[in-house]
Amino acid sequence: MRSSAAAATGIHSRWVPAILGAAVALACGTLSAAAQTPPYLANFPNFAPVLAPPFPGDVDTALKKKLEDAKQFAEVQRLFDLNGWQMFLAANWPTNNQGQPAASITDTSFGPPHWTLWQTSSQIYRADGKRPIACGPAPGGALLAEATAQQPAALMRGLPLIQKPANVDPRSVLVLGNLSAVGNISIVDLGKRNGETDQAFSGPLIDQNHNFVHYDIAMDPHEVSYVCDTGIYNINGQTAFSGKNNDTLAFPIGTDKVDWSGATEIKFAWKIIDTSKGDQPGRFFTMPAIIPAAGGGTQQVTVGLVGMHIAHKSQSSPQWIWATFEQVDNLVGDPLAHPAIKPSFYDPNCEICVPNLDPNATNDTTTPVQAMRAVPIPGDKLRLNAEAQAVFRALGSVWQYYQLIDTQWPTDPTAKPTPWNAGLPDAINNKPGGNPTPVFLTNITMETYFQTGQQAACNQEEVTGSAACPPGNATQSNFPKTAVDTTTVFASESCMGCHSSAGFYKTFDAKANGGVKWPQLSGDFSWLPAQKACMVAPGSTGSHICTDN
Repeated sequence: MRSSAAAATGIHSRWVPAILGAAVALACGTLSAAAQTPPYLANFPNFAPVLAPPFPGDVDTALKKKLEDAKQFAEVQRLFDLNGWQMFLAANWPTNNQGQPAASITDTSFGPPHWTLWQTSSQIYRADGKRPIACGPAPGGALLAEATAQQPAALMRGLPLIQKPANVDPRSVLVLGNLSAVGNISIVDLGKRNGETDQAFSGPLIDQNHNFVHYDIAMDPHEVSYVCDTGIYNINGQTAFSGKNNDTLAFPIGTDKVDWSGATEIKFAWKIIDTSKGDQPGRFFTMPAIIPAAGGGTQQVTVGLVGMHIAHKSQSSPQWIWATFEQVDNLVGDPLAHPAIKPSFYDPNCEICVPNLDPNATNDTTTPVQAMRAVPIPGDKLRLNAEAQAVFRALGSVWQYYQLIDTQWPTDPTAKPTPWNAGLPDAINNKPGGNPTPVFLTNITMETYFQTGQQAACNQEEVTGSAACPPGNATQSNFPKTAVDTTTVFASESCMGCHSSAGFYKTFDAKANGGVKWPQLSGDFSWLPAQKACMVAPGSTGSHICTDN
């Protein structure tokens, strides 16, 4: 039966995610106030043995203040880690089409995960730049035909239209076309490369079965509503938005008093499950998926979740809370206890293989990537994961095979970003503002090639629109030739650090197919507007322009 604590929230029974009519409803309908002690904190600082489905609008801010006042900072981190686990559970809780949760997280026959009710970035940022179907008709306009509205967007640009089979639940089959977590790379892109190695951000990840990892992004109704209301789903709308709101996007913010509040983005990494090569589906959350075939056309495969990255904007964390999860077999195996289980992205028989080599750099898209984690999973996370996995194991849930890598959050939301040339340590530690902790956080399936180890400090201090190591890069000839800090430091990447660099289009020249973006922080920590939006060319009924910038 559903726990009394979960029933007390009453969230899902009234949360009907219907995106119909003239605009996107927030789909959170009537939101009840969160209980004084959220169910997931019932055993704080340990993992709660009774699971509940609500998605917290924020951490418990009263408890956070109490712990901070007592200088119990390890417990504050645990508060955010438990919040991360609860977001993971809520997003993956089986949910019917009316938004009601199953009585148990193991009741998968009740419905697919909650996040399948959300829109994907490819449904909102369309390839033709037109108004998404989720936004409803424009004022005075007619609703777009379904087939037209589902045209693949920037996430899948260059690919033919992929249609889901008409006889399947649209929530139960994925359509996946992107091979990079941070850029726009598809099978078609790789086929056109002809030796070219420059791609946006980084290249694809190839598992030990020689298959590409596929990626997708889901946007919650709050974020979708904001995108629709502001019109930033295309470049035209972004340039029109300039001059408003201090030229800065402002996605909805969550509060701990209201479950399911605040903008949320979830990024997924999916591995093709190949049982002929030893993959064990029972250790993965799996879904059927339609993917582009290398020789043209499409193919249907079974994919397993190997990475899940949750970003949530909240009152305590206007720089967003970042919780990242992975499947436990990504890098590590146990040849004694489980000799048949091989790591998905690491070959233990090739210890001399160079780790984290981007296929774009090697121009080799057939050899598996030898992935290696630069920052170990912290000990407190290992202990918390063991507690969570024990609960899932007792329930017989597949989530026993998943783990929290870490949770990043701002310790001082009022802190402005430290200038790139202000010196160590803050030029790196506080690059995004907010004084984040931990300083570095990456998911091995999504930021494989950002885990670079040692390098000059000035490279880590780089932000969008600048290069902190002049004059070595001729393309930065306009950058001041000032003294730089070449101290060798440890280098990885930060969720907040990377996403703080996101902006949106200030101007765009359709003829030149290029534009100018607003600077750091203007995109409110979401890369989607700058990376996924296309432009409807002026004076044309069908012409559109997409960029890979």
